[in-house]
Amino acid sequence: MLAFSILKPGDTEGKVTTVPKPVPQDGFALVRVLRAGVCNTDLEILQGYMGFHGVLGHEFVGIVESIGGNGKDVDELKEKWIGKRVCGDINVGCANCEICHETLDDKCCQMSRNHCPNR
Repeated sequence: MLAFSILKPGDTEGKVTTVPKPVPQDGFALVRVLRAGVCNTDLEILQGYMGFHGVLGHEFVGIVESIGGNGKDVDELKEKWIGKRVCGDINVGCANCEICHETLDDKCCQMSRNHCPNR
């Protein structure tokens, strides 16, 4: 699949690259990205202010293509979500603290980015 990537830390030019298509872990979704936004963080990376390298595009909209795993619970997730349009949010709260219970999970002190191991 194609991805817009920064190949090494400090690069100020991105490049469209071919990367392996990910295989979702059990209970996680693979989303076919239709559109990705460019945010201020992306601009700071491209201006060399951050030592990031990897795939850009953490603000996106797409369609759930598959869900990893098997079993009754996963089958229900597949039936409910495959083919649905979703948007991505890399700011994932722990879902357990008082802040998250008040639906302020973007301010969670135990926030994880890009995955949600606490859920």
